[in-house]
Amino acid sequence: MPEKKTFPSPSKKRELILQALYQQEISGDSNTEILKQLKERNKKFNLSELNEFLKGIKKNKKIIDKVIETNSKLNFKDIGQIEVSILRSIIYEMMQKKIDRSVSLNEGVRLAKKYGQDSSYKFVNAVLDKYKS
Repeated sequence: MPEKKTFPSPSKKRELILQALYQQEISGDSNTEILKQLKERNKKFNLSELNEFLKGIKKNKKIIDKVIETNSKLNFKDIGQIEVSILRSIIYEMMQKKIDRSVSLNEGVRLAKKYGQDSSYKFVNAVLDKYKS
């Protein structure tokens, strides 16, 4: 009997979404291809929720990028790809209004501290703090 897959924790889900967005930014691969690769590397998790989340980000990408641009002191093209990926995922999460805003903001800062450059967490915090969903 195959092992029952579990859903990733909310923090792990955010990390997987970040991986997918960043990989997409770097490679240009489709959501389908990236999800296939994520499922291969994370066989113990049920990743069905990720597909809908990634579709939502893709559908709202122009709106999300405008939010980043509006709330940042940097030109969009000067923002690092990992930071853009973090901001896209967390802003989309905030747009859904299913999770308390402060939780999403703190998770964005956590991701930036873990994956971003030295002080990118300050930048991510400032952009997310200015954004009022």
